[in-house]
Amino acid sequence: MSHGATVVAYAAAAILAWFAYASRKPAEVPNVRLTPATEIKERTLEDLLAAQAQYEERQKRERESLDEFRRTSPYRQARTISVDTSSGKILGFCTLGAGRLALLTGAASPYGAARAKEDDAVESRLVWLAADGHEERAVPLDFVPRSVTTAPDGSLWVAGDASIAHLSANGEILATAESPHFTLEPEGREEFLAEAKARQEMLVKQMAESLQQQTDTVAELEQKQEGEPGFAPQERVKLLKEGCQSMKQSIETMSSMTDEKILENELLRLRQIHRIAATTDNVFLVAQQPTGYGYSVWRCGSDLSSPVRIVEGLSGCCGQMDIQVVDGGLAIAENSRHHVRMVDIEGEEIRTFGERSEADITKGFGGCCNPMNTCLDNTGCLLTSESNGLVKRYSLEGEMQQVIGVADVEAGCKNSSIGLSADGSSLYYLDIHKGTIVVLEKAG
Repeated sequence: MSHGATVVAYAAAAILAWFAYASRKPAEVPNVRLTPATEIKERTLEDLLAAQAQYEERQKRERESLDEFRRTSPYRQARTISVDTSSGKILGFCTLGAGRLALLTGAASPYGAARAKEDDAVESRLVWLAADGHEERAVPLDFVPRSVTTAPDGSLWVAGDASIAHLSANGEILATAESPHFTLEPEGREEFLAEAKARQEMLVKQMAESLQQQTDTVAELEQKQEGEPGFAPQERVKLLKEGCQSMKQSIETMSSMTDEKILENELLRLRQIHRIAATTDNVFLVAQQPTGYGYSVWRCGSDLSSPVRIVEGLSGCCGQMDIQVVDGGLAIAENSRHHVRMVDIEGEEIRTFGERSEADITKGFGGCCNPMNTCLDNTGCLLTSESNGLVKRYSLEGEMQQVIGVADVEAGCKNSSIGLSADGSSLYYLDIHKGTIVVLEKAG
């Protein structure tokens, strides 16, 4: 997709999201004066065009800022790391010592989301990559990997789908497990299914209400002539129509699901492990909550025993909720709330830092949902990544120190894993769309 088309696509997504917000049930928006439906109708085109203009202006300012930092930041883009096409794409990574990396490779959709196992055409692997780029060793994985991290002893933990694997630094598989955080007991099946069906019915209803409003607005746009108030270019109208068609298809698919399919989808959602982190004594997992759309952090023993939910109610977008072990606990990139949450190993909040900032990317986190990922640097500070390629350095107390680099990647809500070499000479940024790693070298 071209840059121009991408801008229009994200603008359309933002506009469709506005319609979804406007169509929520009154009970979900307490203490707010209800706007009559006729008034909403009259303001729809005005709001749509105003939102589009504001979006494009923000995008212009952001591009100018990113271009400036790309030229002046301490780290400048130098090269990329990729794997042979027969091995698919890079799905994730973490840094090892002496310039080495651990890579997750395999087949992936362009967006980088989890794919169906039966659709795999390429074997999933964990690869140890030497500093000179050659593969030291590789181990096949029988699940779709999403996250890899190192433990203090140099071993590696890999998570994805509903599976976890623990491997030694030499590639020996030490342990495997299936979703230790979630078990559905037979006696709870009927109640679980009833809740899943109610959840789906509510979602379908909300989508149908939003679709109707969007369809009515598109019909109005199609009647506008160039020069008339509220006119929109055909490219924009076409994109909005495609969004309506996609939503209609989703509604039809969801409405026709059998009970067994609803149950299967709900179990897949809850068993999916989105991120993993490890200390000597504990393993931490990120998974979605049984109700709502939030995420939880679970703590297990180093043998994956005794899972305990220590954090809940985290707000994240598009399957992204990154956690990293830091001194004293965990750093959680709570992207939909535009901040980093620091907690101890019991889940107790130590502090949060960050806020949304569209006007100045040095004052906070931009976009719909950032920061996406974090990592520690070689001085004990925290690096944060945003989906547009921006990487910043913060103290663990939350003081923003500097923009350290900007990777040239396609923007959009996604896994934006980062890492820094032990000597601080190379900054790595996962380009999940291309399935490569962008390497930024320290200038000078």
